[in-house]
Amino acid sequence: MLKLFKKNAPETEKLQLSAEFKRDYIALAATLAFFLIVISEVTLAISIPMYLYRENSMAYQVARLQLLSHFDGIRNKIKNINAKSDAAEAELQIIRWNMNSLADYLRAESENLTFDEVKELQKILTENDRFIEKIRSGKSFSKANKLDTSRYIDSLIPKREVKNAEK
Repeated sequence: MLKLFKKNAPETEKLQLSAEFKRDYIALAATLAFFLIVISEVTLAISIPMYLYRENSMAYQVARLQLLSHFDGIRNKIKNINAKSDAAEAELQIIRWNMNSLADYLRAESENLTFDEVKELQKILTENDRFIEKIRSGKSFSKANKLDTSRYIDSLIPKREVKNAEK
């Protein structure tokens, strides 16, 4: 506690009173510094998670916009492809149907997608893009196999009838 100087006090008593006066200011400064440090730590403890949440939501929005941009790019790419075979044309029709179904879904649900759903849809679009590039290069995922039925038919015809038919 602060004590005022006495007018007629001896010199040693003035020194002691002066030391107590200085200790009170140092204690007050230390207490103030302590509370400032505690307040700044609490502020950081609250603001850092808020900042990270804001950054995550920004990353989510960027991923969602990239998904929509990638989707539009694939749909434009499909319009300009001319398949070189019937099998490739059928595969391209399946991809077009898939993209149209996905367009309907994205129109209705794009605002409600979670970050994991956006990443999963991005994988699907990347895979479809790979299929489109294969079809664009003139290749197809399916092959037309010709079935040689003579072997099976010959096994069904009895051997006697084959001999009589040959004579």
